[in-house]
Amino acid sequence: MEEFNEAQGKANKPPSLANWLEYGGFSGARAALGVLPVPMAASVSAFFWRLIAPKLRRHKRAMANLTAALPELSPAQRDHILNAMWDNLGRTSAEAMRLEEIADNPNAVSLRFSAAATEIMASQKPAIFVSLHLGNWEITAIAAEKFNKPLIGVYKKVLNPLVDADVTKLRSRFYKGGLVSRAPDTVKRIMRAIKQGYSVAIMADLRDSHGEFVPFFGIPSRSTQFPALLARLHDLPIIAIRAIRTSPGHFRIDAERLELAHSADRKADIVENTARIQAQLEHWIRQDPSLWMWGHRRWNAESFGATKAP
Repeated sequence: MEEFNEAQGKANKPPSLANWLEYGGFSGARAALGVLPVPMAASVSAFFWRLIAPKLRRHKRAMANLTAALPELSPAQRDHILNAMWDNLGRTSAEAMRLEEIADNPNAVSLRFSAAATEIMASQKPAIFVSLHLGNWEITAIAAEKFNKPLIGVYKKVLNPLVDADVTKLRSRFYKGGLVSRAPDTVKRIMRAIKQGYSVAIMADLRDSHGEFVPFFGIPSRSTQFPALLARLHDLPIIAIRAIRTSPGHFRIDAERLELAHSADRKADIVENTARIQAQLEHWIRQDPSLWMWGHRRWNAESFGATKAP
């Protein structure tokens, strides 16, 4: 609870001069890209990300993570993957500002759902959606809207409160139950939303310092148990979902219903189902590693024993 209160306290601080300056740059970039067609805006953004991002500290972390997870790759292959990763992030950043425009284009998004996932989407039963920072992860919310499945989303606040407010507003149409981050009442809000018929969307690929160690690329990794816990408490299905850019301005959303362990040992089942979630996310990343954001602090020193984390 102390961690939640601390996070909320930081969020309630008034914006600083640095926040306003950063917000000015964000707003200017958004306005400039907003006059361009979505594919062109994405290309311009990708160009600048490819140019600038490899010079930042996060690039070194991304390289260390990629090397630890896929040691069989050559240096040239890693360079290629990370260059494409920054390209993808640039495109995603520009596309996220035009999410409603993409959603309103009947030809922009196609669906490739398993039969089991389609059945859940077409039902009135809420579900737990787990996704990852791969492809254009913002697009996945469009699938819930297409099936008239109301969402509440769990997200990590942007450090700049002014940018965070804008980003939250951009997503509001697709998250009828709102977006919630760490706060003292977060769990209660989500539990209440589920009882009211809302599905829950969770990005499950980040490190959770209170999570359980499960394998991720063969490395013990602290991973969020929250999706598995919610599914068990409310007897809900878990759907893994991702969005892939198939061509400029066009996307495909994939969804799979995960098979869950369900025995008399609830704690063991939650750990097992957390591992199954991470296995599905890893499977998708391995299909095209350049689409995942390798720069997150996914692993720490605990994951590597006595060695220093990437």
